[in-house]
Amino acid sequence: MRPTPASSGASTLFSSLDIRLATADDLDALSWLTTHNLRPYLAGSATSAASSDTSCNLVAWIDDVPAGLLLSRQDPERPWTQEVLSLMVTPLFRRQGLARALLQALSKRMQPLGRRDISTSWSDRLPQLDSLRALLSSEGWQQPEQSRLRMSFNIGEREDALRAFQPLIAAARRRGLRSFALAEAGADAPGRIASAATFFTRAGSLPAWATPAPWLERCDPVMSQLLLDGEGRLCGWLLCEHQPAFHRWAIPIGWCATGPGHMLLAMEAALAALEQHAGSGATVILQPSERNGHKVCTLLDRHFRPYALWADRLVVSRKPI
Repeated sequence: MRPTPASSGASTLFSSLDIRLATADDLDALSWLTTHNLRPYLAGSATSAASSDTSCNLVAWIDDVPAGLLLSRQDPERPWTQEVLSLMVTPLFRRQGLARALLQALSKRMQPLGRRDISTSWSDRLPQLDSLRALLSSEGWQQPEQSRLRMSFNIGEREDALRAFQPLIAAARRRGLRSFALAEAGADAPGRIASAATFFTRAGSLPAWATPAPWLERCDPVMSQLLLDGEGRLCGWLLCEHQPAFHRWAIPIGWCATGPGHMLLAMEAALAALEQHAGSGATVILQPSERNGHKVCTLLDRHFRPYALWADRLVVSRKPI
């Protein structure tokens, strides 16, 4: 695909601008246009036969120079959405319309695949934040809103981080509340989880963001936890996902009907399992929703930030295609 300078919004200096899909042959040239934790993703998608349906990674070439790179994937929670993971333009070619051209090229490629919108999220600590906001606003993206709190922890810090909550955890145990790994639940576990989710949804107590179905297929069964009440009934879950491209584990959702002590009990079990499986140097990222898990975000920010390797907030924006 070769947009003209006028249609792409790029500078007229770029008469040789060529935007095309990244391939395996491009990896060495592109490595400096992305971050260390995204390079395995770029390599995997560039060599995968299925990448054209899920991943779409576009390179802006000027002559033989890779001047810009856009990485995107089909949103695992919203299959009608293409999520922009990274958008980078080399400093020499910034403010010339290359980022705009890459976004427009992505939209054109996604329409035949049935995507209805594209989205992107970014850290509130992102360099060039004002430039990104201005670009998205000029392209008709929705008003950005806070999406998630993110905190990354070294597993070796888990005992110090949870020490203050041991009375709550002990009280949960005295009530007969239990947590055990999804891997120990047996072959009927998916059906039990689905039944419990249906029950709590009908009762009006399970929020939409805590529905486990979108995460079950890709969660790590050794680290993910199921929660039982004092009668042995399934009453919650804490799901953990291995993200090898980012060299970490993530806990995207956790919910229970029995209070914060039970969730802390599950967190203690999940982190202990992760340390046993991957060692004390492993990292985990917690990322509760700002909109639906505001109380959890407040608790994490107040009590766990001193133990975090880093912490930020994700901001998200979308644009209909």
